Amino acid sequence: MTDSKTDSKTSNSFLNYKSNITSWDYDSDSDDEPVPEPVLEPVPEPVPEPVLTVPEPVLKLKTWAKLPEPVLTVPEPVLTVTKPKPNNGIRTLMVKNLPRDTTPEKLTNELRSIFKGFGPIKDVYIPINRDGQYAGTIKGFAKVQFHDADHSAKAVSQSITIRKNKLAIEYAKEDR
Repeated sequence: MTDSKTDSKTSNSFLNYKSNITSWDYDSDSDDEPVPEPVLEPVPEPVPEPVLTVPEPVLKLKTWAKLPEPVLTVPEPVLTVTKPKPNNGIRTLMVKNLPRDTTPEKLTNELRSIFKGFGPIKDVYIPINRDGQYAGTIKGFAKVQFHDADHSAKAVSQSITIRKNKLAIEYAKEDR
């Protein structure tokens, strides 16, 4: 290392290398030594870098016709209270599994006397075989029609027996 008292003109302690730096005395009047004139070198002009220009996206707003808001009107519900009719108001019953060993007139009287306990009866129909070896006998079923559908609903829910035959009672497809 160098001595710390060395002249700063002759040593640069930061870089650890020595250099001889001399300066010109500009205050002297001597013409012996010419004063160097600064040399101006031409500085090249910087080349402009190419500039890429990206066009801004153009946003075209679509204008739609503003339609009026729909007005929803809900009608007030009309409440009608109706008494529901059993089986859509059918008053006719189909009675099956009737005994065949009797006449149609006698069976009609028996059916009327059994079903009149549920309400007034309008009609009793018992079909009869017309052809073949069973001509003149009943077919084994009957139709009983009441005046009111409520009465037929009571009769459907009952279990009825005629001469040891349990009757199958159901609503007819339609009133006859």
